[in-house]
Amino acid sequence: MAPIVEKPDQCPVCKSDQITNPDIRFKINTKCYHRICESCIDRHYRDSGAKNCPVYGCDKILWKRDWRTQTFEDLRVEREVEIRKRVERILNRDENEFESARAYNDFLELRETLAMNLVLNMDINATNRKLRDYQKANGIKVDKNIEDAKSKAALKKAREEGSADPSGLIQGLKKIVAPPPVAEYDPFEDLPKSYDYFMLKEEYQDVWKPGKQSVALRAGGYDFMERVEESLLSAFAGLGVFLEDEKAEPNPTFPRSKLPAAAKAVDDVF
Repeated sequence: MAPIVEKPDQCPVCKSDQITNPDIRFKINTKCYHRICESCIDRHYRDSGAKNCPVYGCDKILWKRDWRTQTFEDLRVEREVEIRKRVERILNRDENEFESARAYNDFLELRETLAMNLVLNMDINATNRKLRDYQKANGIKVDKNIEDAKSKAALKKAREEGSADPSGLIQGLKKIVAPPPVAEYDPFEDLPKSYDYFMLKEEYQDVWKPGKQSVALRAGGYDFMERVEESLLSAFAGLGVFLEDEKAEPNPTFPRSKLPAAAKAVDDVF
Protein backbone atom coordinates (compact mmCIF):
# COMPACT_ATOMS: atom_id res chain seq x y z
CA MET A 1 0.00 0.00 0.00
CA ALA A 2 1.31 3.44 -0.91
CA PRO A 3 1.86 5.82 2.02
CA ILE A 4 -0.94 8.09 3.11
CA VAL A 5 -0.67 11.55 1.55
CA GLU A 6 0.76 14.09 3.96
CA LYS A 7 -0.68 17.09 2.05
CA PRO A 8 -4.43 16.83 2.51
CA ASP A 9 -5.19 19.82 0.27
CA GLN A 10 -3.54 18.38 -2.85
CA CYS A 11 -4.76 15.51 -5.03
CA PRO A 12 -1.98 12.92 -5.47
CA VAL A 13 -3.23 12.03 -8.96
CA CYS A 14 -3.76 15.33 -10.79
CA LYS A 15 -1.79 17.48 -8.31
CA SER A 16 -4.65 19.96 -8.06
CA ASP A 17 -5.13 21.88 -4.84
CA GLN A 18 -7.50 24.43 -3.37
CA ILE A 19 -5.42 27.29 -4.76
CA THR A 20 -5.64 26.23 -8.39
CA ASN A 21 -9.17 24.85 -8.00
CA PRO A 22 -11.15 26.42 -5.13
CA ASP A 23 -14.15 24.13 -5.77
CA ILE A 24 -12.16 20.93 -5.43
CA ARG A 25 -13.70 18.22 -3.27
CA PHE A 26 -11.88 15.17 -1.95
CA LYS A 27 -13.01 11.64 -1.20
CA ILE A 28 -11.37 8.67 0.50
CA ASN A 29 -11.87 4.90 0.59
CA THR A 30 -11.65 2.50 3.53
CA LYS A 31 -9.15 0.07 1.97
CA CYS A 32 -6.06 2.13 1.19
CA TYR A 33 -7.27 5.51 2.58
CA HIS A 34 -5.93 7.53 -0.31
CA ARG A 35 -7.52 10.94 -0.68
CA ILE A 36 -8.16 12.11 -4.24
CA CYS A 37 -10.48 14.62 -5.87
CA GLU A 38 -13.89 13.82 -7.32
CA SER A 39 -12.78 14.74 -10.84
CA CYS A 40 -10.10 12.05 -10.81
CA ILE A 41 -12.59 9.52 -9.43
CA ASP A 42 -15.13 10.30 -12.17
CA ARG A 43 -12.47 10.18 -14.85
CA HIS A 44 -10.95 6.94 -13.54
CA TYR A 45 -14.32 5.20 -13.22
CA ARG A 46 -15.95 6.53 -16.38
CA ASP A 47 -16.44 2.88 -17.34
CA SER A 48 -18.45 0.72 -14.95
CA GLY A 49 -16.60 -1.92 -13.00
CA ALA A 50 -13.87 -2.33 -10.38
CA LYS A 51 -10.44 -0.88 -11.04
CA ASN A 52 -7.14 -0.33 -9.27
CA CYS A 53 -6.73 2.68 -7.04
CA PRO A 54 -5.67 5.63 -9.27
CA VAL A 55 -2.79 6.51 -6.92
CA TYR A 56 0.52 5.32 -8.36
CA GLY A 57 1.92 2.27 -6.56
CA CYS A 58 -1.39 1.17 -4.99
CA ASP A 59 -2.76 -2.19 -6.11
CA LYS A 60 -6.07 -2.13 -4.23
CA ILE A 61 -9.12 -3.07 -6.31
CA LEU A 62 -11.91 -0.57 -5.68
CA TRP A 63 -15.37 0.23 -6.90
CA LYS A 64 -16.60 3.75 -7.37
CA ARG A 65 -19.05 3.27 -4.51
CA ASP A 66 -16.10 2.62 -2.16
CA TRP A 67 -15.14 6.30 -2.27
CA ARG A 68 -16.86 8.56 0.25
CA THR A 69 -16.48 11.91 1.96
CA GLN A 70 -13.93 12.10 4.76
CA THR A 71 -15.31 12.39 8.30
CA PHE A 72 -12.23 13.19 10.42
CA GLU A 73 -9.47 15.59 9.52
CA ASP A 74 -6.72 13.10 10.34
CA LEU A 75 -6.72 10.09 8.03
CA ARG A 76 -5.11 7.96 10.71
CA VAL A 77 -8.07 8.59 13.01
CA GLU A 78 -10.39 7.82 10.10
CA ARG A 79 -8.63 4.53 9.48
CA GLU A 80 -8.68 3.48 13.14
CA VAL A 81 -12.38 4.26 13.47
CA GLU A 82 -13.21 2.20 10.37
CA ILE A 83 -11.10 -0.72 11.59
CA ARG A 84 -12.79 -0.71 14.98
CA LYS A 85 -16.22 -0.52 13.38
CA ARG A 86 -15.39 -3.49 11.18
CA VAL A 87 -14.03 -5.61 14.05
CA GLU A 88 -16.96 -4.79 16.35
CA ARG A 89 -19.42 -5.52 13.57
CA ILE A 90 -17.91 -9.00 13.17
CA LEU A 91 -17.26 -9.77 16.86
CA ASN A 92 -20.64 -8.58 18.05
CA ARG A 93 -21.37 -10.39 21.33
CA ASP A 94 -23.31 -9.30 24.42
CA GLU A 95 -22.42 -10.01 28.01
CA ASN A 96 -25.46 -12.24 28.52
CA GLU A 97 -24.08 -14.67 25.92
CA PHE A 98 -21.14 -15.61 28.16
CA GLU A 99 -20.98 -17.98 31.08
CA SER A 100 -19.23 -15.51 33.39
CA ALA A 101 -18.00 -11.93 33.58
CA ARG A 102 -14.42 -13.17 33.27
CA ALA A 103 -15.20 -14.82 29.94
CA TYR A 104 -16.79 -11.60 28.68
CA ASN A 105 -13.75 -9.56 29.74
CA ASP A 106 -11.49 -12.01 27.92
CA PHE A 107 -13.62 -11.52 24.82
CA LEU A 108 -13.28 -7.72 25.07
CA GLU A 109 -9.51 -8.10 25.41
CA LEU A 110 -9.41 -10.38 22.36
CA ARG A 111 -11.43 -7.91 20.29
CA GLU A 112 -9.19 -5.02 21.32
CA THR A 113 -6.06 -7.04 20.48
CA LEU A 114 -7.33 -7.87 17.00
CA ALA A 115 -8.32 -4.26 16.37
CA MET A 116 -4.93 -2.90 17.48
CA ASN A 117 -3.11 -5.48 15.34
CA LEU A 118 -4.86 -4.07 12.29
CA VAL A 119 -4.35 -0.46 13.36
CA LEU A 120 -0.61 -0.94 14.00
CA ASN A 121 -0.11 -3.27 10.98
CA MET A 122 0.96 -6.18 13.19
CA ASP A 123 0.19 -9.78 12.13
CA ILE A 124 -2.26 -8.48 9.53
CA ASN A 125 -2.58 -11.75 7.62
CA ALA A 126 -3.14 -13.86 10.74
CA THR A 127 -5.64 -11.36 12.18
CA ASN A 128 -7.63 -11.12 8.96
CA ARG A 129 -7.64 -14.90 8.68
CA LYS A 130 -9.10 -15.24 12.19
CA LEU A 131 -11.82 -12.72 11.42
CA ARG A 132 -12.56 -14.35 8.08
CA ASP A 133 -12.82 -17.83 9.62
CA TYR A 134 -15.10 -16.47 12.34
CA GLN A 135 -17.33 -14.85 9.72
CA LYS A 136 -17.68 -18.02 7.68
CA ALA A 137 -18.23 -20.27 10.69
CA ASN A 138 -20.95 -18.03 12.13
CA GLY A 139 -22.70 -17.21 8.86
CA ILE A 140 -21.77 -13.51 8.84
CA LYS A 141 -21.80 -11.95 5.38
CA VAL A 142 -18.42 -10.56 4.41
CA ASP A 143 -19.99 -8.49 1.63
CA LYS A 144 -23.63 -7.55 1.30
CA ASN A 145 -23.53 -8.65 -2.34
CA ILE A 146 -22.05 -12.09 -1.56
CA GLU A 147 -24.13 -14.98 -0.29
CA ASP A 148 -21.92 -17.74 1.09
CA ALA A 149 -23.71 -21.08 1.08
CA LYS A 150 -20.91 -22.72 3.05
CA SER A 151 -21.35 -20.18 5.84
CA LYS A 152 -25.04 -21.00 6.13
CA ALA A 153 -24.32 -24.72 6.21
CA ALA A 154 -21.66 -24.28 8.89
CA LEU A 155 -23.99 -22.13 10.99
CA LYS A 156 -26.81 -24.66 10.71
CA LYS A 157 -24.50 -27.49 11.74
CA ALA A 158 -23.20 -25.49 14.70
CA ARG A 159 -26.72 -24.79 15.93
CA GLU A 160 -27.62 -28.45 15.69
CA GLU A 161 -24.54 -29.39 17.72
CA GLY A 162 -25.16 -26.64 20.28
CA SER A 163 -21.88 -24.81 19.62
CA ALA A 164 -22.05 -21.03 20.13
CA ASP A 165 -18.88 -20.37 18.09
CA PRO A 166 -17.90 -23.07 15.60
CA SER A 167 -14.62 -21.32 14.76
CA GLY A 168 -13.32 -21.63 18.34
CA LEU A 169 -12.07 -18.05 18.39
CA ILE A 170 -14.24 -16.95 21.32
CA GLN A 171 -14.17 -18.97 24.53
CA GLY A 172 -16.64 -19.05 27.40
CA LEU A 173 -19.85 -18.72 25.38
CA LYS A 174 -23.00 -20.38 26.62
CA LYS A 175 -24.15 -23.48 24.82
CA ILE A 176 -27.00 -23.03 22.40
CA VAL A 177 -30.11 -24.80 23.65
CA ALA A 178 -32.40 -25.60 20.77
CA PRO A 179 -36.08 -24.92 21.45
CA PRO A 180 -38.38 -27.95 21.53
CA PRO A 181 -39.88 -28.80 18.16
CA VAL A 182 -43.28 -27.32 17.51
CA ALA A 183 -45.96 -29.96 17.31
CA GLU A 184 -47.85 -30.26 14.07
CA TYR A 185 -51.08 -28.30 14.06
CA ASP A 186 -54.09 -30.52 14.68
CA PRO A 187 -57.38 -28.79 13.85
CA PHE A 188 -59.32 -31.54 15.66
CA GLU A 189 -57.31 -31.12 18.90
CA ASP A 190 -56.70 -34.83 19.49
CA LEU A 191 -60.28 -35.88 18.91
CA PRO A 192 -60.56 -39.64 18.32
CA LYS A 193 -60.45 -40.59 14.65
CA SER A 194 -62.23 -43.90 15.28
CA TYR A 195 -65.89 -44.45 16.03
CA ASP A 196 -67.46 -46.71 18.66
CA TYR A 197 -70.30 -48.20 16.61
CA PHE A 198 -68.85 -48.59 13.11
CA MET A 199 -65.51 -48.94 11.35
CA LEU A 200 -64.71 -47.19 8.09
CA LYS A 201 -63.27 -49.48 5.43
CA GLU A 202 -61.01 -48.50 2.58
CA GLU A 203 -63.23 -49.98 -0.13
CA TYR A 204 -66.98 -50.60 -0.42
CA GLN A 205 -69.34 -51.99 -3.03
CA ASP A 206 -68.90 -51.19 -6.68
CA VAL A 207 -71.81 -48.80 -6.51
CA TRP A 208 -69.25 -45.98 -6.16
CA LYS A 209 -67.15 -47.13 -9.10
CA PRO A 210 -68.97 -45.11 -11.82
CA GLY A 211 -68.67 -41.98 -9.73
CA LYS A 212 -64.97 -42.47 -9.07
CA GLN A 213 -64.36 -42.59 -12.81
CA SER A 214 -66.20 -39.32 -13.38
CA VAL A 215 -63.77 -36.57 -14.35
CA ALA A 216 -66.21 -33.84 -13.32
CA LEU A 217 -66.49 -35.14 -9.75
CA ARG A 218 -62.78 -35.76 -9.33
CA ALA A 219 -61.92 -32.33 -10.76
CA GLY A 220 -64.20 -30.67 -8.24
CA GLY A 221 -62.46 -32.42 -5.37
CA TYR A 222 -65.36 -34.64 -4.34
CA ASP A 223 -64.33 -37.23 -1.76
CA PHE A 224 -66.39 -40.43 -1.87
CA MET A 225 -65.02 -41.71 1.43
CA GLU A 226 -66.13 -38.53 3.14
CA ARG A 227 -69.65 -39.16 1.90
CA VAL A 228 -69.51 -42.77 3.16
CA GLU A 229 -68.27 -41.61 6.57
CA GLU A 230 -71.03 -39.03 6.80
CA SER A 231 -73.67 -41.63 5.92
CA LEU A 232 -72.42 -44.12 8.51
CA LEU A 233 -72.16 -41.43 11.15
CA SER A 234 -75.74 -40.32 10.50
CA ALA A 235 -76.95 -43.92 10.69
CA PHE A 236 -75.21 -44.92 13.91
CA ALA A 237 -74.74 -41.62 15.75
CA GLY A 238 -77.83 -42.12 17.92
CA LEU A 239 -77.00 -45.62 19.14
CA GLY A 240 -74.99 -44.32 22.06
CA VAL A 241 -77.64 -41.90 23.29
CA PHE A 242 -80.03 -43.14 26.02
CA LEU A 243 -82.80 -40.72 26.84
CA GLU A 244 -83.29 -41.97 30.38
CA ASP A 245 -79.66 -41.25 31.17
CA GLU A 246 -79.73 -37.88 29.45
CA LYS A 247 -82.70 -36.56 31.39
CA ALA A 248 -81.79 -33.92 33.93
CA GLU A 249 -83.10 -33.95 37.49
CA PRO A 250 -86.36 -32.05 37.95
CA ASN A 251 -85.95 -28.53 39.20
CA PRO A 252 -88.84 -27.83 41.60
CA THR A 253 -90.15 -24.30 41.47
CA PHE A 254 -91.72 -22.43 44.35
CA PRO A 255 -95.48 -21.99 43.77
CA ARG A 256 -96.50 -18.40 43.21
CA SER A 257 -99.48 -18.87 45.50
CA LYS A 258 -97.14 -19.31 48.45
CA LEU A 259 -95.31 -16.04 47.84
CA PRO A 260 -95.88 -13.34 50.45
CA ALA A 261 -98.30 -10.57 49.64
CA ALA A 262 -95.53 -8.00 49.44
CA ALA A 263 -93.81 -10.02 46.72
CA LYS A 264 -97.02 -10.12 44.65
CA ALA A 265 -97.38 -6.36 44.64
CA VAL A 266 -95.99 -4.74 41.54
CA ASP A 267 -95.54 -1.03 41.08
CA ASP A 268 -97.26 -0.57 37.76
CA VAL A 269 -97.80 2.98 36.62
CA PHE A 270 -100.31 1.91 34.01
